[in-house]
Amino acid sequence: MKKIIIYGAGTFGEAIFEFLKKHGYEENIIGFCDQKASDIKTLHQKPVWTFDEAIKKSSFFIIAVGKVYYHEIEMLLKENKEIQYENIQEFIKNNFSNNLTEFEREFCGIAHINAMDNYFNNAENDDSLSVFWGENGEFFNLFSLLNLENIIELACGRGRHVGQYVDKAGHITLVDVLEKNIFFCKNRFKNYNNISYYKNNGSDLKELPDNSYTALFTYDSMVHFELMDIAKYLEETYRVLKPKSMALFHHSNNNYDYKASYSTGTYGRSFMSKDLFAYLSYRVGFEIIEQKVIDWGIPKLDCITLVRKN
Repeated sequence: MKKIIIYGAGTFGEAIFEFLKKHGYEENIIGFCDQKASDIKTLHQKPVWTFDEAIKKSSFFIIAVGKVYYHEIEMLLKENKEIQYENIQEFIKNNFSNNLTEFEREFCGIAHINAMDNYFNNAENDDSLSVFWGENGEFFNLFSLLNLENIIELACGRGRHVGQYVDKAGHITLVDVLEKNIFFCKNRFKNYNNISYYKNNGSDLKELPDNSYTALFTYDSMVHFELMDIAKYLEETYRVLKPKSMALFHHSNNNYDYKASYSTGTYGRSFMSKDLFAYLSYRVGFEIIEQKVIDWGIPKLDCITLVRKN
């Protein structure tokens, strides 16, 4: 196996390191390359080099930066004809047997564990929460149509939304793929007796019973999900909801690049669109009640879709 330099020593680069370490490639990683090498110096006991230093190592580069900077780094590497490099998806396809959907699911989890503290601290501030719970907002208006008697929150994270509706709900089932998030929520909401917890596998709700829930919603997480996983979740949501119950999904509207995923898409947005989500929902039996395209500084980046089980 070739020697590897991870180009990018930020959150994304750390996540790639943790993924490769988990799969037995730690010894192949000889270091990182980053514009801030003089400040970072070492990461995970590996040296962090400037680009001029790194190109002398005769190593293979994995580009570990987000979509915003990816092409800039790619052009820099292309200018040096002898350098070999790939993005993380290309590397996975060429070196691993697991498929890209499985990789993206696992990688997204690893990245969120690494960035968890900073992300959730920022996400819980009043400005961030007001986007979802401001009384004049699109999210709040559609959420207010849900029957909270027996509701599922899918991909709950650390439960930052729970406080906004827990006193209005009969029973809540918090679902997340990360054990760390479930543990955090159990401790955070230990004084509530109307909450259950379920660590799932990232693609289904198989431990939840049929025709039993009055609503499901998910905010800020499904934007990263793979299309195949979304299709499966829609099937599962239809299965577990009672007839005439509704579900509210916050998903990506990034249909500009069919290769887009958490690891390569703008702001981690996977390939999906308003119309494609409606199609998938309709195909499993849902009626589309309403869809709203959402801007986050980037026009039409996301969408929220309200569906009802017939």
